[in-house]
Amino acid sequence: MAIEQQRLAVVGGGPAGLMAATVLAEAGHGVELFDAMPKVGRKLLVAGRGGFNLTHSDPLPEFIARYGEAQPWFAKILDRFSPADLRRWLKEMGIETQIGSSGRVFPVTATAADLLRAWLARLKRAGVVIHTGHRWLDLTPEGKLLFRRADQGELRVAPAATVLALGGASWPKTGSDGSWTPILARHGVKIAPFVPSNCGFEAAWSETMVNRFAGAPLKNLLLTTSGGQQQVGELVITGYGVEGGGIYPLSQPLREELAATGRAVLFLDLKRDLDEEEVRTRLARPRGKNSWANFLRKQLRLDGPAYSLLRECCPAEDFNDPSRLAAR
Repeated sequence: MAIEQQRLAVVGGGPAGLMAATVLAEAGHGVELFDAMPKVGRKLLVAGRGGFNLTHSDPLPEFIARYGEAQPWFAKILDRFSPADLRRWLKEMGIETQIGSSGRVFPVTATAADLLRAWLARLKRAGVVIHTGHRWLDLTPEGKLLFRRADQGELRVAPAATVLALGGASWPKTGSDGSWTPILARHGVKIAPFVPSNCGFEAAWSETMVNRFAGAPLKNLLLTTSGGQQQVGELVITGYGVEGGGIYPLSQPLREELAATGRAVLFLDLKRDLDEEEVRTRLARPRGKNSWANFLRKQLRLDGPAYSLLRECCPAEDFNDPSRLAAR
């Protein structure tokens, strides 16, 4: 297969690659998109299995602040294509969006598969040619892209310019395997090592905690790191630890603390709508014949997972002192 010299190549068929192809094609360029997987958009479909959070409705300055040290760089990008622009862009393809109670933006009814179909139709109308089953192997001395095709051997192409949208190493079966890093390293490109981000974290739960509450949510928490970064959200107890929308935005400071000390501390406020004095007052009421689990449910509306978390994390003597338990 030959590619005309004036056409552009995009390597990678995830959301970044699809967006690059869209922008280039709609600007009037001929575009060929290559992906190693049998179909493009695999990671997008995986994201759709959850709540399919597309963006956030925060005012732009607050949204930019979420990017930490990268704020100056992202400020320039988001000034040109903001979350509001993304919602308008989705609407052009028939994907209506709505803002949830958390401020996150979701499709009204569309699924990830619906979005991908609409997106691929848009790319087809723009003249983008998609080549699946093409794994990028190298750059030749002549500057050509070298691919291995699933069923036809190697292919060399010489586009006018190339966009690499190759993803991370988080989910190999979707194509995110990080196999491209040695290629660029061979050509003198310095690459920062992959690190976990937007992820869950391990915790040493007891067998009882895992057996009884794996998969159970802890809702409406205030999460605080040792460095003071805070996030309101939900945690889900898992067999390995915790995950969920509350901890994902804190993954960078937690990761850095783990790297520096070998452990990370996360403070959870289970009743963020009550101050410590109110919690202490309620816990000081007579417990009578109620079990601690039942007493906490009645006084603080803490359910089974929250009570079990307290038992996991607090010394037994705290349950004999309302002030100490409230301070936890």
